[in-house]
Amino acid sequence: MKYPISTLLFVLTGFSMLWSADQATLETITLPIRVLRLQSDADERLHCSMSDEEIREQFVTVNQTWDQAKIVWEIESIVDIEAAKPKAFAEAMKNPRGRLANALASNVSKKYLLKGGFNAVFAEDYEKSMGGVFIPQQQGLVFYAKKGPKGIQTPAVLAHELGHALGLPHTIFEKGNNLMMGSGPERVPTPTKPITASQIKIARAIAKTEKPFSPKQIRTPSNDSEKLWKLFDVNGDGVMTISEVAKRHQPFVVDFLRKASRAPDDILTRKDYDFIQGLQRQGQQPQRRPGQGGGQPAGRAWGPQIVPLIFSRFDKDGNDIITREEASNPGSLVNEYFDKWDNETDQNGQLTKDEITERLTAEPAVQGALRRQGR
Repeated sequence: MKYPISTLLFVLTGFSMLWSADQATLETITLPIRVLRLQSDADERLHCSMSDEEIREQFVTVNQTWDQAKIVWEIESIVDIEAAKPKAFAEAMKNPRGRLANALASNVSKKYLLKGGFNAVFAEDYEKSMGGVFIPQQQGLVFYAKKGPKGIQTPAVLAHELGHALGLPHTIFEKGNNLMMGSGPERVPTPTKPITASQIKIARAIAKTEKPFSPKQIRTPSNDSEKLWKLFDVNGDGVMTISEVAKRHQPFVVDFLRKASRAPDDILTRKDYDFIQGLQRQGQQPQRRPGQGGGQPAGRAWGPQIVPLIFSRFDKDGNDIITREEASNPGSLVNEYFDKWDNETDQNGQLTKDEITERLTAEPAVQGALRRQGR
């Protein structure tokens, strides 16, 4: 459904009023949620062994995290349901990438769902495949299991998936074991997690609707990142604010900020924007197959567009130079290529933006390529 600009601006104004309030004065939002406990004789991984008491204890800890946003998840009921298609789940688990979420959804009959509300489906063990998942396309279902990639899961995994149900994406900038961080070495398995002020504003705006987040397709004003930034930063001061963006582009900007875990009344710097664009370009790079591109080894090819991302991550002191010490992150692209790039430039044990740009322009970098070629 398309809304007139006047309606969208009214919504934006309402968001700003809500988000300018002092957190300490926020009213508590209570969200009913139905827990669907999967049962299955065909696949023990779907047969959740958690008792009602154990599930309620999980939500006690989940609510300790969400108390930062003054949001309370209240169990409406706990319903045992028979897994509808355990064979589909078992088949997807053999090669879960891109298949497991839909296979899980196929095991839940819609007749059991809390209509128009929040639903959490509990299983027993997702093994190494995942900790949980939120599927907005399937009436906003949150899937969680007693066990996951690291064994018995903490309630923070469930709180994380509920964050997705309230419109929060995986973090781009947030550190410190933030609730919405994806998997990785900085994510520590603790029962509760911190949430930023911006994340609180975004989550509360969705919670006010009392319905799970449902992403909407919004057409981008431009596919050219430079042109897009000029539409964002109208006054050319290197900082974007919602107030300077043309009204017709504001819905797109609001969603762009949300994906960066920023609220509409936040600012976005050019450095942050370049970092986001670098991440997006990474995801758009085509996969190369063995023998393609003049014998280039299999993998994802990175070009000069990722230089801002590289420096945002590795240039710890902000001097526009990456040293060997700064690059020494096992498994990273920069660590892998540092010596090669340094030898092909001035061999001074440092890399500048121009040097990395020059090397990536001449020859795209492929993760693991040096190891596969025996260099």
